[in-house]
Amino acid sequence: MSLKATSVRLDDKTLARVGQMAEAMDRPRAWLMAEAIKQYVAREEWFIREVEQGVKSADEGRLVSHSDIKAKWEARRAAQMD
Repeated sequence: MSLKATSVRLDDKTLARVGQMAEAMDRPRAWLMAEAIKQYVAREEWFIREVEQGVKSADEGRLVSHSDIKAKWEARRAAQMD
C-alpha cells in the first residue's frame, strides 16, 4: 500500500496535545494523526451505512413506534437498577 503525504492545519493547542499523545505512545505524530483519521473514517462510514439502512427500513414500512421504544428502554433501565 503506497502512502501519500497530505497536510492538516491545527491550532497550536491541538498540535501540542497530539504531540504529547504521540510521545506518550512512543509513536510519531504522523502515525497518531493517520490512525485518528482511519478510525474517524471507519466510524463515519458505519454511521452512514446505519442511516441508509434505517431509511430503507422506513421506506419499506418497517417502523417501531415511539411508545414501544420508550417501554423497551424503561425496562432496560429498571433492570439495571435491580
